Amino acid sequence: MPTIRGVTNLVAGASNNNVLSGSAYEFVQFPARIDVAVVGDAAGTIRATVQSGSDVLLEESPVSRAARVPVWPDDYDLSDVAAPPDRLKIALRNTGGVAVDTFWSMRITPL
Repeated sequence: MPTIRGVTNLVAGASNNNVLSGSAYEFVQFPARIDVAVVGDAAGTIRATVQSGSDVLLEESPVSRAARVPVWPDDYDLSDVAAPPDRLKIALRNTGGVAVDTFWSMRITPL
């Protein structure tokens, strides 16, 4: 089961249109269940949009303020079934006045 995991730092007012851009798994290669976790730092100013193909799983919403790497299964509250050639996307926007870290992870389980 592939897992994509990372931390993205955004300065005040910045955004990242897709933290998965350039990943080997940005485009689904096989039918799969997608489980996604997005966890922000204590500042709580991150807004996330998560998409799997044409399915919008989360639209411009605040994320957990746990300030740590996502924990399975507690933080994985977004799921979908994807098929080739769906594009996976996690977009982040910092609405606050300070730089923030966002921890994210996506588990891809072949079906």
